[in-house]
Amino acid sequence: MMRIRVILSLAILLALCVQALPALSATYYISPTGSDANPGTLAKPWFTFAYAIDPARASCGDTLLLANGTYGDGTSTGKISISKLICAAGNELTIRAMNQRQAKINDDGSSYGVHIRNSAYIIIDGLYVRSNDNPNSITTYGRPVEITQSSNIIIRNNVFLNPNRYANAHSLAILYSQDVLVEDNESYVFHRHCVTGWDSTRVVVRRQYCNPRGGRIPGGWTAVGSPPGSGDAVFSMYPCKDCILENSIGDGTTNGMFLNEMNATFGSGVLMSGSKVLGSICYKCDVLNGLFPNSRKVADLNHTPQNIVIRDVAIVDWSSAGQGIKCQDCVNAVIDHVTILGTGLTGNGIQAFDSAFGGTPAQNSISITNTIVKGVTGTGLRISGHNTWSGDEIHSNGNSVAFSPALPSNWTNAVTTDPGLGTCKLWVPTGAAAKGAGTGGSDIGATILYRYINGVLTSTPLWDPKTGEFPHGAPDLDETNRVKGQSLFDIHTRLNVNTGGCSFPKNYGDGDTKQPAAPASLRAS
Repeated sequence: MMRIRVILSLAILLALCVQALPALSATYYISPTGSDANPGTLAKPWFTFAYAIDPARASCGDTLLLANGTYGDGTSTGKISISKLICAAGNELTIRAMNQRQAKINDDGSSYGVHIRNSAYIIIDGLYVRSNDNPNSITTYGRPVEITQSSNIIIRNNVFLNPNRYANAHSLAILYSQDVLVEDNESYVFHRHCVTGWDSTRVVVRRQYCNPRGGRIPGGWTAVGSPPGSGDAVFSMYPCKDCILENSIGDGTTNGMFLNEMNATFGSGVLMSGSKVLGSICYKCDVLNGLFPNSRKVADLNHTPQNIVIRDVAIVDWSSAGQGIKCQDCVNAVIDHVTILGTGLTGNGIQAFDSAFGGTPAQNSISITNTIVKGVTGTGLRISGHNTWSGDEIHSNGNSVAFSPALPSNWTNAVTTDPGLGTCKLWVPTGAAAKGAGTGGSDIGATILYRYINGVLTSTPLWDPKTGEFPHGAPDLDETNRVKGQSLFDIHTRLNVNTGGCSFPKNYGDGDTKQPAAPASLRAS
């Protein structure tokens, strides 16, 4: 009996060792004109995803390249569905377009273009994924991409379009997942959130561009206070613990949207804690609140946003009856180097208050530093229900009411003079009153010139030093991301980036451009 147990133990150990070894990587091909009888080569590609993505064919360590053309509903190729595929670091399954964004995955509004479930270490790169409006499918969603109960997933360089606007559908839904990187994607024609992190942890959304382009439609899914045509957040943390939104843009040129909400529902025991919004922009955020950390449901600390940071954020050309930043029952919130520029009818620039949920006034706390609020028809900065609060190095200029409580209260180095931005929206120009006037000689207001990587500000230019353009990929198959005046490729012209009388600072782009490496948990091969 002992000998049998030893043999069994050795067999199990050997099996585990074999599983731990990375498989030999291979590159396979799939095409709308291929055949599953083919060997999956460039000359003879496969035809269906169900056949191609299989442990016996394209799996961990392999790369599946998509030829140009349309896949999914309306064809016989099927869509990308990955379930229970657990790969490892350095041994990821990569699914990539042969030519960036020329492979289109079409969903009819009843399911998903790309669906990843119970899996790990998967990379989706350079696809064009769209769903469609479907009034007969309001419970099965119709989402371009959904990631569920998965970890170490990378979604980069894609274009997402038109989640089913009759359903509660997002462009990219991340549910019950951990360690997800969403990078350099564009989203158009959406009504709900551009990206949502639902009961998830350590999700990084980086250089994400979102434009609703007539999102909400008559008879479609809607929310209280959201007008027709509008969309919701660039990244909704619902809740999302230790998550980061960095260098991302919400573009309300065509229709209003907002930048971020931190929704402390305490779903699945996930705290709305430790998350950050960094180096990001909301242009014409003309619906609801630009940023909204909020408590929900229960009066305790589990249901309040806590330990959050909002830094180098610009809410510009903004006109909404909501607030630029609305902090509801915030605990240990830091708002630093923020610019809010109102135009037309607005609410308050920054408002912190106590509600019936979340923390109590004795528990709530907020710090606001190096911030500009200009041109709002409400109060520039309004604080109540937070017994511990401070405001330092503040310009509140041209607002109906500058400060509440009025100066001096807990305000220090707070003035009502013009910060002197001129036509600049994303940084403080030379000669401005706010230039070098902040903490440690920093500028007062946002400086959105360099890249954040995993929450760390680098010296790598965010904008092209020569053209002023924001990083953007190729046109998609239908050129939906090349509509002039409402796409990513020319957002710099609307934001006065090195144009419109706001030139780059001297020597911009001449410095060190080395980026820190991504954390091991998010690193691709």
